Amino acid sequence: MSVPVLVSDFAPDAKADLAVMLTGGGARAAYQVGLLKGIARHFPNLRIDIVTGVSAGAINAVFLAAFSDSLASKVKYLEEVWMTLCCGSIYDFDWKTFMPFRSALSSILPKRNRWATTRPRGMLDTSPLRSLLCGVVQVPSWMPIPGIEENIRSGNLTALALMTLDYSTGQTVRWVQGRYFDVHEGPNRRTEPTRITVDHVMASAALPFVFPAARIGNQWHGDGGIRLAAPLSSAVHLGATRIIAMSTGYHRTAAEASTPLVSGYPPAAQILNQLVNAIFLDAIDEDAARMERMNEMLRKMSPDEHGGLKPIDLLVLRPSIDLGKLAADYESQLPRKLKLLVRALGARETESPDFVSMLMFEPPYTRRLIDTGEADIESRIDEIRAFLGEQPAQIEAAG
Repeated sequence: MSVPVLVSDFAPDAKADLAVMLTGGGARAAYQVGLLKGIARHFPNLRIDIVTGVSAGAINAVFLAAFSDSLASKVKYLEEVWMTLCCGSIYDFDWKTFMPFRSALSSILPKRNRWATTRPRGMLDTSPLRSLLCGVVQVPSWMPIPGIEENIRSGNLTALALMTLDYSTGQTVRWVQGRYFDVHEGPNRRTEPTRITVDHVMASAALPFVFPAARIGNQWHGDGGIRLAAPLSSAVHLGATRIIAMSTGYHRTAAEASTPLVSGYPPAAQILNQLVNAIFLDAIDEDAARMERMNEMLRKMSPDEHGGLKPIDLLVLRPSIDLGKLAADYESQLPRKLKLLVRALGARETESPDFVSMLMFEPPYTRRLIDTGEADIESRIDEIRAFLGEQPAQIEAAG
């Protein structure tokens, strides 16, 4: 079902164009900062009309939507924040909260047992991240972020959308703050017009079992990437005609894909790696392939046969190196207790510890990711210029 919804004081003919879609990946989202930094170097005043984010990409998405400076200024601030982070800035880890069987036991133990009242909600406590984000946007976690509303009102932003999973219903929820957009509903998805808060960001980035769910209204929400089969659809329904999708997943060659990363029985870390990739990294590839097939079909049809559909220009940016393998070089820098845990899970037995890469919020690793993102932009700058359809000088003049 597609129903027009007016969320602000704007006329329904408000036009959107360029969208940036930011996928998940935990600490890998630092790579997106590098991509944005590289683009901002060549297009410092580039206007991004629509921003969508899921999982850790929701953090970067809110930065783009909440500040009113030029793209170059926003990205500079975003990089500064990332480079002040460490694991302790994002989460706390306590052995007492990590007992995989504890939740099950608490449901059958007598109520007087202390476990029943201290049941952990996640392996890690993300209170530090919540405090960090509240400090950046300067409002409590439950209050609307003022910069987003101001950018929409001034015309600097058309819409921001963040995705979460409603744990009570199993539906993917698209939270949208913006001007005029279509609501696309289905049995496993719904759209909620809202005023975005830090709670929405915390929910979208809540890795299942690892980070605790966040409460929005009366429901508990977790990582929006869990059941998100079509991550590009939000930008399309918000009116985008061009989408830059920033993925943190490395596209392996055929030879790499068929080479085992472990020998013998797979350790728990390798199984977690496959779950991580299936949930957070593979969906963008499948959705991009579907979009390209649809574009090809529409281009072969006459305009009056499109039935309201339109071709969408898509540019997918992804790492030129395996960020999971790269994380193995920095695994020793994890906090001691967490390092012992991931090693017990067999992280050192796999060549590409993707699960570890999501938790590696340490400056040497994130610095490397940012630098990699910048370099990847430079290697594709001619393609990016062609996609944007403007030369840097033209964009600067327009700003």
